[in-house]
Amino acid sequence: MATGQLNIKVVDLGLPSGRLWADRNIGAKSPEDFGLYFSWGNTDGHALGTDYEFNSEAYKKTPGAKLDGNIDAEHDAATVNLGAPWRMPTREDFVELVDNCTFECCSLNGYKGMKLTSKINGNSIFFACSGYGSGAGWLNVGSLGLYWSASIHSAAGARYLFFYNGGVYPQDNDDRFGGFAVRPVQ
Repeated sequence: MATGQLNIKVVDLGLPSGRLWADRNIGAKSPEDFGLYFSWGNTDGHALGTDYEFNSEAYKKTPGAKLDGNIDAEHDAATVNLGAPWRMPTREDFVELVDNCTFECCSLNGYKGMKLTSKINGNSIFFACSGYGSGAGWLNVGSLGLYWSASIHSAAGARYLFFYNGGVYPQDNDDRFGGFAVRPVQ
């Protein structure tokens, strides 16, 4: 059941696919807020600092662990939490975003992150350096950005957008049990 999210805005970056991006993460109160963290293929998000364990043992007990292909609507954190037409971006969506935008490290209201500005229409979106959940801890908050895609990489891994002050990588991959932010698209 979709819970919705107040004040979420759609940003048109003029991308060739017509893809529209949300101005904030799932669960975020503002564009710079980290929002909730999800393991891949799971729709229950966890706030920074909660005692949820992002590890392989906990993940094996979740619906996401049973997926053997890309995320479907039932396992899509954006669709379940916000309702259609929201969905998680694919690896191809992240590649298109990076290919058609300039990016700069910056801060927004005291939160470090990456501003991506469209080379096509000049509109921009901000991705916070949300770090990630690993085990019972929260790592690299304020220095790295990791955002899940809906695209699988392997039985144990999935694709995600990764950035830090040295670059942006739209199709990195990592273990599916990690707690990453999700930026919705339409």
